[in-house]
Amino acid sequence: MAGEVVIRGPRLVLRPLRTAEIDAEWQAMVAADPISIGVLPDESAFRARLARSGQMRDGWLDLAIDLDGTSIGRIQTFVPPRRPLPPGTFDIGIELRSGVRGQGYGREALALFAGWLFEQRGAQVVEAGTDAANHAMRSVFGHVGWHEDGIITEIGRDWVMYRMTRADWEAGRAAR
Repeated sequence: MAGEVVIRGPRLVLRPLRTAEIDAEWQAMVAADPISIGVLPDESAFRARLARSGQMRDGWLDLAIDLDGTSIGRIQTFVPPRRPLPPGTFDIGIELRSGVRGQGYGREALALFAGWLFEQRGAQVVEAGTDAANHAMRSVFGHVGWHEDGIITEIGRDWVMYRMTRADWEAGRAAR
């Protein structure tokens, strides 16, 4: 479909989910470690949102993380419940299948997606939260130049927030 978001990197392509992949994404949500998700979403709303994958709508954009033609996870922007985001701020969520973790795919996907948000969507800030015990994700944020930015309580849990500003991103680009 015209206007769909596709982001290409050295090893990965962030692309719209295929219809046949939506069931696998739902099953991944159902089986997800509670450390990685806030709350299981409504199934029909989740499936409807993924059916619009590849298109930014009301602050939401879902993309497959594709390695050699196969989806190995999903990355998204989202609007947190009961926490309006300032203009130019995007919250990001990411999920990788357990069998591909620890190989740098999360770092690459996060860097690609954040770069696209800064370059194509005029982002001023990209941010994401993770459980304090999710050391792997906290390490990923550090590797891609995000900074810890305090703790917020949402959906009945505390989340360690990480963020990157446009100035951080531009300084990292200049250093490469």
